[in-house]
Amino acid sequence: MPIPIPPQLLATDPLVVAQDGVATVHQLMDLGCASSVTAARCRPPGPWRRLLPRVIALQATPPTPRQRLRGALLYAGPDALLTGPAALALYGVTSLPATPQVDVLVTHRAAPRGHAYVRVRPTVRPAHRVPVDGLACAPLARAVLDTLGHLGTGNTASTLLAEITARGLCHPDDLLAEARTAPQPLVGGLMTLFRGVVEHGVP
Repeated sequence: MPIPIPPQLLATDPLVVAQDGVATVHQLMDLGCASSVTAARCRPPGPWRRLLPRVIALQATPPTPRQRLRGALLYAGPDALLTGPAALALYGVTSLPATPQVDVLVTHRAAPRGHAYVRVRPTVRPAHRVPVDGLACAPLARAVLDTLGHLGTGNTASTLLAEITARGLCHPDDLLAEARTAPQPLVGGLMTLFRGVVEHGVP
């Protein structure tokens, strides 16, 4: 029987380091760690913990906010992009209240179901990948639209758009163009909200 690779050695593997100490079960298998060994190491008291199905944090301590984001991307698949409030926070948006939920945009039909803190958002409108602080994100305008899909057109949405336009984080034309692609019946309300903020700074 082969000797299991020490957890300390796996934790320093370049792939694991690049992924903030998080890896999938399949990635660990490729590194020589059998799935049975991974399962054993995730039982209390560690040294690892299961972050999400098939996603492992190579530590016994609670995951950091960044590790939660990395875990969400690994869980949703190689084409996944962070979107919604989690992506906006990476872009530097500060007007939204903190939320434990992480929205992940996926374009393939084999998208996994949402789990724990991960909300998977399958889409037929692919978005291009924007690396933000080393994490794959949807473009800012798309992340705004996905956020507004849950916020609606109330005061929080108005404050969000006012911040983005006032700070020049996104060109107004890009916001309006993205708003036109929103599913019905959101288009009318979003367009009114977008135009009000773009033209006057308030709805």
